[in-house]
Amino acid sequence: MSTSPHSTPEEFLKAVPDVFALANEGQNSINLSVKRLVTQDPVEGNDEFNASELPQFDVSKKSQFTKVPQNANNKQYDVLVRLKKGSGEGVIKHSTVVKAEALDKFWKDYSAAIKSGMVGLVKKKKKKAKAKKSQRK
Repeated sequence: MSTSPHSTPEEFLKAVPDVFALANEGQNSINLSVKRLVTQDPVEGNDEFNASELPQFDVSKKSQFTKVPQNANNKQYDVLVRLKKGSGEGVIKHSTVVKAEALDKFWKDYSAAIKSGMVGLVKKKKKKAKAKKSQRK
């Protein structure tokens, strides 16, 4: 058994519809987050956390609209995906780590699972004050 506190991507994807179903029943909120996973080394330190002195590790420099420096870091990082329902005592949390090479397949499955869970969403109605302002213009 793994010592990781995260579930496998397959287990995570199986849990997503169940969490959405529970949230839809109780009208709870769900928080989703995705971020690059950098394991922190307390002894040596990480270059990724020092973007001011080492700009080649700055992720924003890899934007498609920004010219990438020649000495940029080309390392591929794992992605941490989290899902949280509710707050207080009834909170449900799930997380997984996805390898960079498996991200495309995971992302397709993840987005399909999320979309299928959002069937109960209702479009918000505009407030009357906002509607009156638009009529004045």
